Parts: sequence; C-alpha cells; structure tokens
Amino acid sequence: MNTKLAATPRQSKPKTRDRILARSLELFNEQGERQMSTNHIAAALGMSPGNLYYHFKNKDAIIFELFLEYTDHMRAALTLPEDRQLTQADKIVLFEKIMGTLWRYRFLHRDMTHLLDNAEMRDSYRAFARQAMVSVSHLYRLQVESGLVEATEEEIMALTTTIWITATNWVTFLSTTGFFGYAEPLTEAMLRQGLYQVICLEAPYLRGEARSGLEALKARYGAALRIEEDW
Repeated sequence: MNTKLAATPRQSKPKTRDRILARSLELFNEQGERQMSTNHIAAALGMSPGNLYYHFKNKDAIIFELFLEYTDHMRAALTLPEDRQLTQADKIVLFEKIMGTLWRYRFLHRDMTHLLDNAEMRDSYRAFARQAMVSVSHLYRLQVESGLVEATEEEIMALTTTIWITATNWVTFLSTTGFFGYAEPLTEAMLRQGLYQVICLEAPYLRGEARSGLEALKARYGAALRIEEDW
C-alpha cells in the first residue's frame, strides 16, 4: 500500500497572483482571516479590487489556494527516506519542517472551524487529514523498523490519532484558554510548545538514540506548561 500523500501538481502562477497570495497570507496571519476582505487585501497591495478579482473570484479562492500550498509543504515534511534506517537527525528535520509549515500558515489552524463552513474547503481538509494520518502512522512503523520506537500496531494507531488532535488543535487551545495571556499575540515560541506536547506523547515509546536524545529534542521546543490554580 502506498502510504505517501499524493502531491497535486499545479501550474506556476503569474507574478501578480503570487503577490496576492503572499500578502493575503501575511494579513490573515497578523490580523485574522475574518478581519480581512478582498478590498483590504487589494488596498494593502496598492491595486484595484478589479485587478485582484481578475486572479481570484473571491476571498475563499485565495484561502483555498493557500490551503493547497500548506498541504504541499506538509506532504514534503511527512516524507522521510525509506531506502535506509531512520536516525534521530531525520526526526529533528521532520519536526523542524512541520514547525515551519505550521508557523507559516498559522491562520489556517487558528480559524479552521470557521473555514470549514466552505464545502470545498471542508471536503479537501477532511481528505488531507485522513491521508496525513496514514502517513504519520507509516512514519512510526519506519521508526519501529529503525529501532527508534517500540510500539504495537494498536499503539501506533492511538498515538497517531492523539498526536494529530494535539498538533492541529494547539492554536485553538492557546486562543480559548488564554494560557499565555489574552492580549498576547501568537508567537512562534508558543507554537513550538505544541510540538513539545507531541514529543512528550511519544516519549514512552522511544528507544535507542531517540530515547537518549529525548531531552535535547524537548529543549528545542520549550518546557512543560505550568498548570496552576491561579494562572
């Protein structure tokens, strides 16, 4: 069974189209997708709304294209070499690629519940999520073969599900609990804390150099949150 996510090739975009996507991504990340209209985006680019509509029929089309970019990056991040045994260095590269993708497209997970009101987005995200979880479980099987993880198939399935829930809902957790302060904007350090939680979830299953390198890997992504009554 081919467990890799199938990439969807797309044609190169004109320069103006790229500028619209890049500026939209900045605005969505900084101010929130719901706060931005196509008029706001056009004004930020110094172009007329008509010029923007020539490339994208509406804001949903811009968001969907950014989502496709996100899935392309995540597919690449979840692809590890299969012609040799995996190492702890491979795992560090994996985490950094995932971190970079989550940070670059952070508005998607922050606003995902709202964005899934769009039927095309909802169907595409659900298909991507299922495929991504298949890939994550496959990566754990590769780690078992390489001696980095010791887990049964049942444990791999449960771990994959729990990690997906944690990673994709971390930004929602931050925004709903106010754990870092209600007025404080999302930072990359806060997002890295989400991967720290993932590392802790898989810690009981680590073996070999993955186990010996656990503390160093945890240190790359922060420290445990202090959960107290008066926080």
